[in-house]
Amino acid sequence: MEILKKQVDAIFQTHCHEIEDIVKKIHAEPELSGEEVMASEIQADLLERWQFSVCRSYKQIGTAFNAVFGKGRPHICFMSEYDALPGMGHGCGHNLIAGVALGAGIVLKELIRENGIHGQVSVMGTPAEEKRGGKVDLIRAGALEDVDVVLMAHPSDHATSQSMKTAGIMQFNVEFSGRTAHAAAAPEKGINALDAVRLMFSGVDAWRQQLEETCRIHGVIRDGGKAPNIIPDWCRADFYLRAFELDTLMSMKKRFENIAKGAALMTDTVLTFEEIPNSYKPAKPNDELNRAFMKLADEYGMNPEWEDPSRASSDFGNVTWELPAMHAYFNITAGNKDAVAHSKQFAKCAISEFALEQMGKTARILALMGYWYLTLDDFKKRVDAGFSRI
Repeated sequence: MEILKKQVDAIFQTHCHEIEDIVKKIHAEPELSGEEVMASEIQADLLERWQFSVCRSYKQIGTAFNAVFGKGRPHICFMSEYDALPGMGHGCGHNLIAGVALGAGIVLKELIRENGIHGQVSVMGTPAEEKRGGKVDLIRAGALEDVDVVLMAHPSDHATSQSMKTAGIMQFNVEFSGRTAHAAAAPEKGINALDAVRLMFSGVDAWRQQLEETCRIHGVIRDGGKAPNIIPDWCRADFYLRAFELDTLMSMKKRFENIAKGAALMTDTVLTFEEIPNSYKPAKPNDELNRAFMKLADEYGMNPEWEDPSRASSDFGNVTWELPAMHAYFNITAGNKDAVAHSKQFAKCAISEFALEQMGKTARILALMGYWYLTLDDFKKRVDAGFSRI
């Protein structure tokens, strides 16, 4: 094992400057979900130089890519993310996810080549995690049909930890249409769409009393009218529903839609109720992959801690319903309590020397896990046995 780790370290060190350059460039030029043209291109270019076979605009998704090396099965896939957040750049640290995937990919590729191992490694670029859910589109298009296991790791403001159970999420646009009128001279001639939105929020607030403790619902008013003296004829609100179980999410959707219908009935407005495509499923951890990650993270001095389930959501949850998969976490804040995920402070951490060091350790851990899956039958069997589509 020590000989293998030295080999892994040597391969990573050979390429770490190239990887860090990519990570820094993605951080310096943040691109929003679906607009990650530069981030996708520079990763694909690097993987081509590393002699991967690269497909750009993978599965007809403009900023997705897939880079493959090797032949046959098993097939290990490392997923890259690289979209940023509005107003704060890489406040979720996706530039580092790209670095982990690139690092793990080149290390495992060289291990396959140097040791004559039968199997494949791929680095798959998955755009738009923050907004649309590019992994859902890729799954639907068949991107995982010849893959055996998927490994990924996400930066965190908590301790380095395992892939945990996460909440599924459904997203909705809710619009109410009414009729304008002068709010002082002739209010009786108007139909107030903002009243419908306000009543809907009241209905949601009352509903929260009966929701399970692990469920969440949150919304914002995107358009609430133009001026105080004009009865608003059109208003819009966006909502997220979250739960750990798919059945619970579906029952929440039914209740939520009834609340919206009730608000429309109370105000004589016309309701437009739209579910945003690509709901995120609750993530299902793979115990064997988690144990392997935590063991290696401890050996690499990352001080890992087992974390409780998270109410956050990711399109990686959908991946865990398709095949054995792991979405681990690595700390990048080094005890800075002000640096929480989805903040400008976290974005600053995502380019720190400590974060780059943690990224490098994580990339090597994922490469080792991929190597084990390719070469250790018992490990592969335990990983496969821990997967269920139910």
